[in-house]
Amino acid sequence: MWAILARLLMASNTLRFLQMDNSKEKRMSGIEPNRPSFVVYLLVLALSFTGLAGVSRARIQDIPQNDAQDLEQENEKKEEKKDDKKDEKKGLPLKSDRKVSFTTDEGTWLSLDVSPDGKTIAFELLGDIYTLPIEGGKAKLIDGGMSFDSQPRFSPDGQWIAFLSDREGSENIWIMHPDGTGVKQVSKDSNSEFASPSWDPRGKYVYVSKTHFGIGPREIWMYHVDGGTGIQITKSKPTPTTKREDRTSVMGVVASSDGRYLYYAERRRDFSYNSMFPLWQIKRKDRKTGEEDTIIEQPRSAMRPGLTPDGKFLLYVTRHETESGLRLRNLETGEDHWVRYPVTRDDQEAI
Repeated sequence: MWAILARLLMASNTLRFLQMDNSKEKRMSGIEPNRPSFVVYLLVLALSFTGLAGVSRARIQDIPQNDAQDLEQENEKKEEKKDDKKDEKKGLPLKSDRKVSFTTDEGTWLSLDVSPDGKTIAFELLGDIYTLPIEGGKAKLIDGGMSFDSQPRFSPDGQWIAFLSDREGSENIWIMHPDGTGVKQVSKDSNSEFASPSWDPRGKYVYVSKTHFGIGPREIWMYHVDGGTGIQITKSKPTPTTKREDRTSVMGVVASSDGRYLYYAERRRDFSYNSMFPLWQIKRKDRKTGEEDTIIEQPRSAMRPGLTPDGKFLLYVTRHETESGLRLRNLETGEDHWVRYPVTRDDQEAI
């Protein structure tokens, strides 16, 4: 290769010498001489790159076949890892920079539940979940961190607590044991908001009100504790021709002890400013026949139903004048009376 390059360089020098001699004659005749040709240099460069390419091919071909296969497999694994990283969930992106400690003996608009044996209260405070003896004492943190966890509900056997959490980046239903262990995700929606979870009597399903992000009607869904896409129970738009002002929103569902009936608060029409009372009324749905009827109406709304274990009484929230209170309805006789007034004011206009 180098011998060929040397000969080409010698030929180039000879060509330059001949061109210089010719230029003298051209000057004498008044003709401007031409510049030396670069053809030879282009040939030299081309041969040089050809030689380098040949060396590169030779080096690749010199790699043993087994090593080449190993290299190819290694590259494939790297690509698979990249794909896995794209698919894996990263959860909440925020990391805590500092911790804030405080001591308190009260909270506002707490969501709480009492265990079936009547010994323990589970409640949320600032996005963390605590348990507390029913007779009072020191609260125990069972679930905390950067995620916002809320609305704990004991299962019928008291072995699980259902709650809402955004720990995977979007709000979903989760369950855990009362001591905070065994945390498990139930629903896996990526663009929904949930409210008021509750259990079916067998402890196999969790009922919940669900809507997409933003202000819109809520519908009842049920999810099996082992996961799945869920089953829709109510529809805000039962027919394609249902007008927007006739769509309903449903919240606060509870099931009867035999699982046949569902009780919930229903609001007709979406959220709006300067709404007129009543906004919410309590409905009962027969899961066997599909029939739905209104069982409690109040001038200033009725909401957030809760059943006694024997299913004979229904506790609910209503508003009197400017305050909210608790009333108890005997489902057999229809008798209705105040239990507690006032309590923490409801926020029915905002939902």
